Formats: sequence, C-alpha cells, structure tokens
Amino acid sequence: MKRNRNKSTGLQAVMRREFERIRTRKTLWMLIIVMPALIFGVIAYIYSAGVVKNLPVAVYDQDNSALSRLIVRSLAANRSFEIVCYAQNIEQIKRDFKRGKIQAAIYIPQGTERKIKKGQSAHVVFYKNSSNIIIGNIAFKAAMTTLRTISAGVELRKLQAMGNMPQQALSKILPIEVHTQALYNPAYNYENYLVSGLLPILYQMIVMISAVLVISAEIKERTIQEAFRIANENIFTLALGKALPHLSLHFAGIMLLVGIVFPLFGIPVHGPTIGLIAYLLYFVLVAFALGMFLSCLFTDMMLATEAAIFLSTPAFIFTGYTFPLEAMPRIHYWYAQLLPSTHFMSGFIKIYQMGTPVQFILPELGSLTVFLVLSLSGLFGLMFWRKRKWCGTQISTQEA
Repeated sequence: MKRNRNKSTGLQAVMRREFERIRTRKTLWMLIIVMPALIFGVIAYIYSAGVVKNLPVAVYDQDNSALSRLIVRSLAANRSFEIVCYAQNIEQIKRDFKRGKIQAAIYIPQGTERKIKKGQSAHVVFYKNSSNIIIGNIAFKAAMTTLRTISAGVELRKLQAMGNMPQQALSKILPIEVHTQALYNPAYNYENYLVSGLLPILYQMIVMISAVLVISAEIKERTIQEAFRIANENIFTLALGKALPHLSLHFAGIMLLVGIVFPLFGIPVHGPTIGLIAYLLYFVLVAFALGMFLSCLFTDMMLATEAAIFLSTPAFIFTGYTFPLEAMPRIHYWYAQLLPSTHFMSGFIKIYQMGTPVQFILPELGSLTVFLVLSLSGLFGLMFWRKRKWCGTQISTQEA
C-alpha cells in the first residue's frame, strides 16, 4: 500500500516538474504549443483555394473564323484558364513560356474551319508547361474537355444536317457512353487531399523532436539524477510522469487540427470524427515513444535531435501519398515499411477520405502497435541499463 502511494506521489511530482520545465523553457513551449498552431494555419491557408484556377493562357488564332472564336470563348469560360495575351506567332509563345508569363497556349492554324466544312480533319495545337506536373495535368484535362465538347458539337451538327435525329446522331458520336465516378475527392480539391495528409506528418516531426528532449535535455543539464530521485528511482514512474504532460498538450494539438483547422478551412472528414481523433492520438503516442527511445539511445541531445529529424523529415515521401509505394524501387519500398508514418497514412486515408469503419484499419493499428511495443521495450531497457551510470545508485527493487 505504501509502495503504491509512493509511486502515485512520485508520478504526480514528476508530472508537475515536467509541466514546469515546459513552461519555463522557451524551446519546448514554442515547439509544442506555438509551432503546431502556426504550421496548421499557414499550410491550410496556402491551399485554401483548393482547386487550381486561372492559369495564364496565350492564344494564337491564325484562322480567325467563327469556329476559332468559339474555341477561344470556350477556353475563356473554363475556370482553369485566364487568357492573358493574343500571340502573333509561335516564337512569341515560346518566349512567354520562358519568361513565366503563361502556363499554356493554344494555336489554331489557318484554314481550320474550312477543312472541317469540307469534311476533312483539322489540327489544333495545345501547349502546356509540363515542368510542373500539376499545372501540366490540369491544363491538359481542362483543354481536352473543352476541345472534345466542341468537336462533338461540330460532328453532331454535321450528322443532323444529313438527316439524323439528335439522339441518332449522338449515338453515332458516342457509341459507348462512359460514366466516370470520382470517389472520395470528386472535385480534385488539393486542400482536402494534400493538407489533410501533410499536417499529421509534420505534427509527427514536432512530436518526435519534443520527445527526444525529454531525457537528453536532463542529461545535458545534469538534472537526470534529480528526476530519478523525484520518481523514487523508478524508471516507469519517470517515463510516464515525463510523457503525460507532453501527451496532454499533443492531445490539444490534435483537437486544434480536427476540431478547428479542418472545419475552419472547410476540410471534410468522411469517417467518424471520434475514430479519427483516437487514431491520430495513437499515432502521436507511437511517435512520442519512438522519440523517447531515441532520447535514451543517443544521450547527446544534438545527436538525438538529428536522428529524429532524419527519420521524420522524409516520412511524407515514403507514405506513398504523393507517389505510389509500389512504383518505388524495392529498397525504398521496404524502407518505407520501417517507418510508422507509412502505416499510419494508409489507415488515415481510409478513415478521413474513404469513410471506412474503424475495423478496416486493424492491419494499420497492428503495425503501429508493433512500433509502440518495440519503442517502449527499447526505452525501458535502455533506462534500466543506463540508470546506474546516470544516478550512481543501485538498481531499486521497486522496478521488479
């Protein structure tokens, strides 16, 4: 009974001491409190437009016919484009691309309408800046949608003029009608896609860096012996007492992300919100445990911080969020499996984007649990092994 009371008293004392350390150390409260709010707000605001619009486009209309003017008006009506100049030749288009004045251009050769009236095929040239894949793909998709619609309209009028009924003419133009259903993000909204995936990974970096300071900062400041004394020389009391204040503040960070940032910027959560919060908290717990393990593994604070940055910085690349893991070289694919963020992201997409029930993320939860168990086992093993060196005392029987 007395031993349990001592453990409880020691845990509370360690927690009070850790809260005080966070309050009085600018680096910690800036990292844990200010930095997440700043990152969440800035990145969400950057992508708040959601959809790329008004790409600057040049027009070189050599035909100057009713059809060419229809093409130009249709492109101007597309929200993806904004016509900024009318070129006089191809060389001007090339110069404007190199100057960054335009991102796309359309060239309508002379005689385009005349060829179509004669029943001949005509060619319209569309230029796009593919040095930026996003801009190139958006410009191509918008242009092809517009030009195919016009082409279908021209063919429809031609068939009707030959005596075909509208429905007959339409069936000849489109013998196979395809209905495309874009699931989970039908508007191709970049804020819903990129921000929601990027912010948790950036938050993981903050969590891990703050976690590596938990033990290594005590060693650097030569206060680790005092921390053990307050914890009654119990490694579990010390680890839990130092972790709980940080985890409570990280819980507030998760609530800020899901409860304020997502609704404020109109980022929808398609799955159960409580399930998403719980999943994010579990990921934070895994990241924090890994950070504390690194803090004990590399007792030098700078080295431990560098190790955390080394693991967390490329994490977003290896989640498969921006480039499929299956398309990566096998060595990178297997390296990605060694990062908790890879498994987290798979489950996160299922809950956030696809709205799947929690039971469908059991494989990802299992993988995260493996990381948690290994991190905690390594943490307590290293604390037990290094305790005598840190404190210069005999191993307490309270740890048995």
